[in-house]
Amino acid sequence: MIEEQFEQAVAQLNESLNLAKVDNILKPVLMAGMKRGYIDAHLAVFAEVENINPEEQTAEWVDRAEKFATDNFVTLEKVAQKNASDLYAQIKSMLSEEYHEITHHNHDKIGQANVVMPYFNGWFLGAYYAYIALFTQMQSAQGTVGPTETQAIAKAASDRAEKEVEIERRKFNRPIYRQSMLQEMLAAL
Repeated sequence: MIEEQFEQAVAQLNESLNLAKVDNILKPVLMAGMKRGYIDAHLAVFAEVENINPEEQTAEWVDRAEKFATDNFVTLEKVAQKNASDLYAQIKSMLSEEYHEITHHNHDKIGQANVVMPYFNGWFLGAYYAYIALFTQMQSAQGTVGPTETQAIAKAASDRAEKEVEIERRKFNRPIYRQSMLQEMLAAL
């Protein structure tokens, strides 16, 4: 059912598609993925720091961790709106890739993959920036954070986010996860 709704939503986008508005259509999906990645990264790090296995995470613990992450995500959203920020440039670049895909390979039509990819690209960005913030806080607690540590933190955050987004992409092939992710994408369209 949700897959049919998603298919219909994509078809509706194409009925009156204005190629100049593709970024405006796909950016909310990317931002939804970014929020999910940001929250998931917080959940993972908090669980590791507190040494809590997934089966031991109570609904209250998850709610508290998600609220903390969601409250802090507001700052990242503001950075994403600033034209001079690295994050803004990264988002524009990812959306440009989808625009190119749509105009050069999909005959000026948005395909389902053109909606799914921005979600996962956003998921990566959200996780990456969450890991940078969390790893920096952990490093600061142990001492100073200079240029060497900053580079190491960025590399570790990128590696971890890449590994985790690949896991999320594989989960997308499982119906229960797919339906949940498609629901998030539909809500953003």
